Parts: sequence; structure tokens; C-alpha cells
Amino acid sequence: MAYRHIVVATDLSEDAEFLLGKGARLAAALNAKLSLIYIDIHRAGYYVDLGVGDYNYTDRTFSERVKNMLNAIKGQSSYPVEEVIVSRGALTEELNRVAKEKGFDLVIFGHHHDVWSRLVSSARQAINELKVDLLVVPIEKK
Repeated sequence: MAYRHIVVATDLSEDAEFLLGKGARLAAALNAKLSLIYIDIHRAGYYVDLGVGDYNYTDRTFSERVKNMLNAIKGQSSYPVEEVIVSRGALTEELNRVAKEKGFDLVIFGHHHDVWSRLVSSARQAINELKVDLLVVPIEKK
């Protein structure tokens, strides 16, 4: 199958550039479009850890900061990133909605090999609920 529009899903961790690199190489090989998405599913404490302050759904500054972080990741890509998307809501619901809206036919996810990821895995949820193809990339602990 030849994919036409690949999206890399990120949680804004240091692994984002690694995943985008995987997506860029695949998109280049297939001559496909490449996009980057962050879906906000977290609670307030997470944002303090990111250094973006307290979370507020009406805080335009928060969205701008996340977009700036994504644009910095985008700048590291060896292949053109067509679109950077910030969305909010339940992970797989939002991915399915945006995939349909934007025409994504492959989502790239990272998966950590640690105890926490075995208990609460976004990748596992995506495998069970996404309506588009999914590439799960193992991420080794550093």
C-alpha cells in the first residue's frame, strides 16, 4: 500500500524528533505528505513540567507555546512537514476525527518499553480504536 499522507503523533517528549525522522524517511520514500500532531489529553501538572505554566483551556498563550514547540521539532525534519496540528480531547477520538478531516492514512506512534507504558499505553489504545493504519515505533529508554 502506498500511503499518501502520514502524520506523526507526539507527546512533546525528547523522542519527537526521532519519530519525525522515521516519518520523514518513510514519507520521502513514498513521496507522501507529512504532518505532525499533538493532542492535548493531560491535566494541569503536566504543563508545569513542560515549562508552559498552569493549564487553562481558554489560554491562547498555551496553544501558541505548544505550536512553537511543534514548529521547533518541525524545523529538525529532513523532509517538508505540511502541517502542524494542535488538538484537544480524547486521544483516539481526536486522531480519528483529524485523520478523516485531513486525509491521513498512516499514523506513526512511539512506544516506550517500560513498566508504565505496559500499564497505560496510548499505542495499545490506538491499535484498538484507530480507523487508519498505525505504525508503532519502539523507543528504547535512554
